[in-house]
Parts: sequence; structure tokens; C-alpha cells
Amino acid sequence: MIHLGIEKGVSESTLRAYEGDILQFFAYLRDSGGRVDPCSTASAHVKSWLGSLSRNGYTARSISRKVASLRSFFSWLASHGEIERDPTLGISTPKAGRDLPVFAGREAVKRMMELPPGDSRKGLRDRAVLELLYGTGMRLAELFGCSVMSCDFKRGTIRVVGKRDKERILPLSGEASASLEAWMKEIFGIPGEAFMDRARYTAFFADRPGTPLFPGRGGKSISRRTIQRIVRKYLEQVAALTKMSPHVMRHTFATHLLDGGADLRAVQELLGHVDLTTTQIYTHVTMEKLREIYDRSHPRA
Repeated sequence: MIHLGIEKGVSESTLRAYEGDILQFFAYLRDSGGRVDPCSTASAHVKSWLGSLSRNGYTARSISRKVASLRSFFSWLASHGEIERDPTLGISTPKAGRDLPVFAGREAVKRMMELPPGDSRKGLRDRAVLELLYGTGMRLAELFGCSVMSCDFKRGTIRVVGKRDKERILPLSGEASASLEAWMKEIFGIPGEAFMDRARYTAFFADRPGTPLFPGRGGKSISRRTIQRIVRKYLEQVAALTKMSPHVMRHTFATHLLDGGADLRAVQELLGHVDLTTTQIYTHVTMEKLREIYDRSHPRA
């Protein structure tokens, strides 16, 4: 695998994206008739590639990330004496505007949650996945990493491990808790009264504490792709959105909280954002909504 020269603790998806960017760059060099060799790579090659990306419709944000991937790679090579000069030095990145997050409306979410059939194992699983993503705002990777011991039904919480292995505790209540209990009764046969008795719950899984919350074949967790398919399957039935990913559920969670009057700092903690400015993107969404109401309602608008 390519040594990316980036700090430890980044997610596997980030690593894959960085590696893909670097491989894409060298594929461009090869297809352009150049030498696929880091030692002979010059700034002109990098600039030429970036120009081709722009002409092919890549956004400023995507290009900026690809530049960051190359910088990490070539900086590591230079610091270890593998190349004489870093070809990314002096390369400027386009200023990336922030895209407003894609989210579903309240009524769309309500209709979506009614779609999974409650009389089948797959339907119970699908609703539990949807309710958990929307009810907690957790990331796809965080849901994928949840085990049965991540849940504490008595306290109404679920523990997730986020980016850079940072752990946080999220509220688990209401529909998310109920749908998860229904799923666990079906798949594990856990008695209903054990959910509120932590000692009994722990004893029930004493010999298998690492059991995934959503096991698939072979006892391992269902794949990220399966979770993505679940979200897309139901979202596309209730909303016409430009994106249908699990991250849309996270955006929807945050937007609905702020629309309901939640404090921005509290939403930051729930989402696991290090920087408040990352969370502030959702305030632009709520302001867009307010402006629409104003333009529609004010006589002098």
C-alpha cells in the first residue's frame, strides 16, 4: 500500500480516498505519456493534472483534497530522502465554498420510518438502522463499529467511537430505542425485561460481548455497503434529494435539532465536531428556511 505520510488515527475511508487520489495522479501521468516515477515528478505535472480535474468538472473542494493527498505523499518522500524536491511546493489550492448539507424534511422522515415492514426480520433491521442514524446523528463508520455492549438501555445511551478513535456517548431514547429493542429481541432472543436491567443484559452477552449490533453472515457486522443500500432504498421513496447516503441522515438529524431550537454547542457535541465552524454550516440551512418564510410572508420583502 502507498505510504500516505498522514497522521495515525484517520479513518479507513479517508485512507482509501487519499490512496485513490495518488493512484489517480499517476494514472494521469501514464495516460499522458509521462514517467510514472515520483523522482521525476515536477510541479508542472501536478499543475497539469489539477487543470484536467477542473476541466472535467471536479469541485474546488474535491481538488483541494486531492492536493492535500499529494502533499502528504510527496512530503513524506522528501523527508525520508526518497526524492530531492517536493513537486507540490508552491502549488495553490482553489478556495472551496461550503456546500449546504442535503437533508430530508420532517414529513419525509416520518413516512420513511413507516415503510420497513414490522413483521419481518429484515424490516425490523432496516427500521432500527434508520431510526438509529436519524435519532443519534452518528456516522456510518460509527454505526458499523457498534456492538451489543455499546448500548445502555437503562441509561438511555449508546457509545460510539468516532474519528481519531474519540469516544462519545449519545442519547438513545424514543423511537430509536424502541426499534432497536424490537430488532434485538428478534435477532438475539433477549427477553424484554433484560433491557432495563443492566446486570441481566450484560450477563446475556457475557460470552459474546463483541457481537455486532447488526450481525450479518458469519456473525460479522453487516457491511457499510448494506447500510448504504438500506438508507437509499427508503429515502428515495419519500424524497427527491441529490444525495441518498447515510450522511444525509446525519445532516437531517442536525438540521431538525437546530430547527427545533437546540443549542449549537450541544449539536456540536452530539455530532462529535472538533471545531464549531464545522457545525455552523447547519445554521445556514436554517437561515435559508427563515429567509424563504420571510420572502413569502413579509409585505415589504
